[in-house]
Amino acid sequence: DIRHIDPDVLRKQFGVMTQRTHLFNTTLRENMSIARDGATEAELYAACEKAHLLPFIQNLPSGMLTDVGEGGFALSGGERQRVALARMLVKDAPIWILDEPTANLDSITESAILHTLFDARAGKSLLLITHRLTHLDRLDEIIVLDEGRIVERGTHDQLLAQGGTYWRLWQMQQGRIAVS
Repeated sequence: DIRHIDPDVLRKQFGVMTQRTHLFNTTLRENMSIARDGATEAELYAACEKAHLLPFIQNLPSGMLTDVGEGGFALSGGERQRVALARMLVKDAPIWILDEPTANLDSITESAILHTLFDARAGKSLLLITHRLTHLDRLDEIIVLDEGRIVERGTHDQLLAQGGTYWRLWQMQQGRIAVS
């Protein structure tokens, strides 16, 4: 019963990445270090490297001390998502909740972010909420919902073999069948 758990303790258990990352009107460094008090400079840079953000930061005149502006307006959507990924890596929480984290990204940025997430998830529980089925073959279990109800569950291969809802969505996204 989570009602009896200190909210601060509970919050430390979750890393969250959504399709619309909120960034504060401060520096890149502050936007990432907010994830965990006491994060070292080395930890921040390691997270930026894993999030494929380091080359971008190194090209900024003030590096990590660059102000991102209100809501991160100075950054592209892909850069904001990479900051969110770095923030989640810095936090290093045991449970990751990802709500459409690549919904507004180009396929190259989407692939890079998902590869980083999947490579860094060892020892973590990952809940990925998505309509995009690319890269789901790397997940241990996929749960397919329809109008809030579980209609299928299994691995990518199991769900494709069933020929049900997941198979139809997969075929549509692969361009193999027309959307009706």
